[in-house]
Amino acid sequence: MAEDIKSVGIIANPASGRDIRRLVAHGSVFDNAEKVNIVRRILLALNTLNLDRVYIMPDSFGIGNEAVNGLWGEEKENFKLDVEILGMTVTGTAEDSFNAAVLMEEKNVDIIIILGGDGTNRVVVKALTNTPILSLSTGTNNVFPIMAESTMLGLAAGLFTKFSDEEKEKVTEPIKCIYVIKDGKIEDLALIDAVVVNESYIGSRALWHTDLLEEIFVTRSTSYDIGMVSIPGRLTEVKVNEDGGVFLKVGEPNQKVRAAIAPGVIREIGVEDWRKIEQEEIVELPVKKRIIALDGERELIIKKDEKVTMQLSHADTRFLDYKQALKLADSKKMLEVL
Repeated sequence: MAEDIKSVGIIANPASGRDIRRLVAHGSVFDNAEKVNIVRRILLALNTLNLDRVYIMPDSFGIGNEAVNGLWGEEKENFKLDVEILGMTVTGTAEDSFNAAVLMEEKNVDIIIILGGDGTNRVVVKALTNTPILSLSTGTNNVFPIMAESTMLGLAAGLFTKFSDEEKEKVTEPIKCIYVIKDGKIEDLALIDAVVVNESYIGSRALWHTDLLEEIFVTRSTSYDIGMVSIPGRLTEVKVNEDGGVFLKVGEPNQKVRAAIAPGVIREIGVEDWRKIEQEEIVELPVKKRIIALDGERELIIKKDEKVTMQLSHADTRFLDYKQALKLADSKKMLEVL
């Protein structure tokens, strides 16, 4: 019988929070020293729960090593957690997050904690087939990851490893996504928004100009989220934990909305038409040359003769509701000291 190892993966993107939106807008900046502190707090929480192992993605800054080596005094003396930095080539690109997620899933980690923005999370979700995630916002312009104290996320993730399969299902939620399908084949996905831009080359990856926007497809639409989702958010509500999304055409306005497209950046956007989209519904785009931005970054070049559709669906993995995990752990008295 295979050994039941309880383990957690940590992917901390050293480049998150460092794109052009820090310059053209007023996005938050999480430097790598702060990411080290965040990872250290996660590790200290996990250390109290008798976990078997933690795997950390390597990076050029050495976030994982710095988090462990910076322990001192009583913290260091009581630290018994087996921490392994993955043996993989570091490229300094999004490929690192993808490859780390694949390796962690191969090692059967119970859950992966992600430090990054929407783009980092999109890359990790693309890599996974069944491993659930928990994501902490350390990017520039974020909707998907949450803002929370990392100590509590560490506790929730560690406790999650000890839940039964039924309990794990209970405290996790499906992740909505938009599949971009080109010529009948899934080309990519977005977790929050897929935006058609009237451009022929990618240029700067971050999407922050609005004058070339054509169509916007979102998995959620709320009055309080920032970015492209704030445009349909002025018109209707679709919450993260309910099925459905919104498809919107930008153009000669039947109505105009004022939306916060980036931190400190509010623009007036003309809305030609919009409608709610059902789960698993497919939207066909006009055949023409364009760029498609996924979760705020220009990613796909569409040629003039390529047929493109988008489908609102669910990703293969799930997201841990850390509050529900902690509540369940308390009901089971998992943190009581005898």
